[in-house]
Amino acid sequence: MAARIGIDTGGTFTDVVRWSKQGVTVHKLPSTPSDPSRAVLAGIAAVRQHADEAVDVVHGTTVGLNAVLTGSLARTVFVTNRGCEDLIEIGRQERTDLYALAPRRPVPPVPRRLRVGVHCRRGPGGTIDTPLSNTEIARTVATVQALAPAAIAIGLLHSPADPSDELRLQRALQKAMPGVPCTASASLHAAFGEYERFSAAILNAAIAPVVSGYTRRLQAQLGNGRLRLLRSSLGILPADEAAAFPARAMFSGPAGGVLATGQIARAMRLPRVAAFDMGGTSADLCLVETATRAHDGATIAGLPLPLPTVPVHTVGCGGGSIAYVDRGGALRVGPESAGAVPGPACYGKGSDATVTDAHVALGHLGTDTLLGGGFPIDVDAGVRAIERLAKKLGMRSADAARGILTVADVTMARAILVITAERAVDPASVPLLAYGGAGGLHAAGLLARLGMPHAVLPPLPGAFSALGLALAGESAELSTAVGTRFDARSWPTLRDLARDLAKRANSLLSGPGRTHLEAAVRYRGQGAALRLPLRRSLAADFAREHQRLYGFQTDAPIEVVHLTARAEQPARSAPRNLFAPANSATFSSRRFRQRRPPVGGIPLPVHARLPVGQRVQGPAIIEETTATTLVPAGFEAHATPFGMVLRQRRPRR
Repeated sequence: MAARIGIDTGGTFTDVVRWSKQGVTVHKLPSTPSDPSRAVLAGIAAVRQHADEAVDVVHGTTVGLNAVLTGSLARTVFVTNRGCEDLIEIGRQERTDLYALAPRRPVPPVPRRLRVGVHCRRGPGGTIDTPLSNTEIARTVATVQALAPAAIAIGLLHSPADPSDELRLQRALQKAMPGVPCTASASLHAAFGEYERFSAAILNAAIAPVVSGYTRRLQAQLGNGRLRLLRSSLGILPADEAAAFPARAMFSGPAGGVLATGQIARAMRLPRVAAFDMGGTSADLCLVETATRAHDGATIAGLPLPLPTVPVHTVGCGGGSIAYVDRGGALRVGPESAGAVPGPACYGKGSDATVTDAHVALGHLGTDTLLGGGFPIDVDAGVRAIERLAKKLGMRSADAARGILTVADVTMARAILVITAERAVDPASVPLLAYGGAGGLHAAGLLARLGMPHAVLPPLPGAFSALGLALAGESAELSTAVGTRFDARSWPTLRDLARDLAKRANSLLSGPGRTHLEAAVRYRGQGAALRLPLRRSLAADFAREHQRLYGFQTDAPIEVVHLTARAEQPARSAPRNLFAPANSATFSSRRFRQRRPPVGGIPLPVHARLPVGQRVQGPAIIEETTATTLVPAGFEAHATPFGMVLRQRRPRR
């Protein structure tokens, strides 16, 4: 059987985890932003037993996401109904910032000159108003060819009700331009809502050449093995689906961490946790519950991407986030990051002060902290960067470093409030599961700021998302548009339609799987819908969930917008010995060394990762190969079989 390898590529480090029933092997190395595949291939080579060993690689990649955020997209032509060419630019006329005097609207990836109108039309039920003739298809193909596209997106009105016109255009365009990827909107997202569906089709088409080029290069150099991606809603994408619809893996990296978080939460019998992944470039947060459901409300660069996605909220605050003084003299942190190149000043190439440099100045990180000394830190360079910033602020270096960490904590605390309080969940009732290379350094600060009960630092925190990728099972999702009222008369038809979808989804897996049926439901007349399990009690479930989320319910009829069937094979279980990385018999409560903060302060005791059953009271630093945990004064770390638990000590009465 091929060895399973999970790989998560971040802005600063690339994490590699090799899984087997006997245990896991972890390798972490600097990312190569100019060509991410170089770090990926080096990581695979490091964990392979021999060069020709068969491997099954599951990759969490941000290649597509970064292409959208940086505007590095393929030249894309958008084909739509004549008269609807500007719909993608008009959007919903929503204002995300009500008080901006000059609001900035998202710019569609396809400029007006690359939008082609087709003389055809279908009504809401799929009936033909203006037929699509062969002559019109030929004219459209010739027009598109003249524009020399690298990718094509097709979006016609009401195509979820009948996609035949989109498919005819797709076949003709692919025949004329066989090397150009072509996305039909209803095939990608069979749901009503033209603006959102058109946006998804354009984004999918625009990243297809970028992602497919990247995966092809990787596969060609992989040798004996296969490369697959994780879908944004968890589960491994079949190779042909990933090639046609790379947008379904847009958030594959964060999804790996959410998957692994679910395993830890179930093992610890926690019904709800806040997953907190702080890496070098950003922090990803997700409220993981017993039945965490994907949502269809993701956005990228202000553009909707209505594909199933675990609800991850990302903020531009990571270890490499640059600290600076704004025009008003205030200290700011991020969202700009030093990334892997040049990296924080303490990495020896950059000069800007970053969050990581603040930790170095305060003694939280030492020369040999990262990768067990395999990635040396230039302490003097990091301290000099903090001193330069402190001079601009007119304060002591230690205060400037602490200020950087405080600003970073506030930014991430706001993000936690987005995933908890804004969903009517009290953060004081939600444990924090902190991972990523910097998650443990900020866990205590977030607990104190938000009153959260405790934090869990899981095994392999710095490669936790890669662990989730290594554990993932296969999945397949199929959707169909419905647009019908939900009541006793429509239930049998909906149930039979969903069962047929489930059979088709199961047939896409390499072996038997478990099927989940969901319905997108809304009150008649609403624009947005909620995804809920499809069952006879759907109406009552919807009313209850609508009340919880929005604070009201009405007597208006509800309608099912579309159905989704998800077939999945169970994720692999983490090896038991993963949760006990050290032997408690070898632990000594004696501080094995101390580190004096370069900018002044009391020496900090430095421990290795605690074995199960042991406790350490702060102030202290706990180091391991992939991450570091800060235990401030007033906090205590306790090692359990499933991770270190960090909590505030209760004052003695």
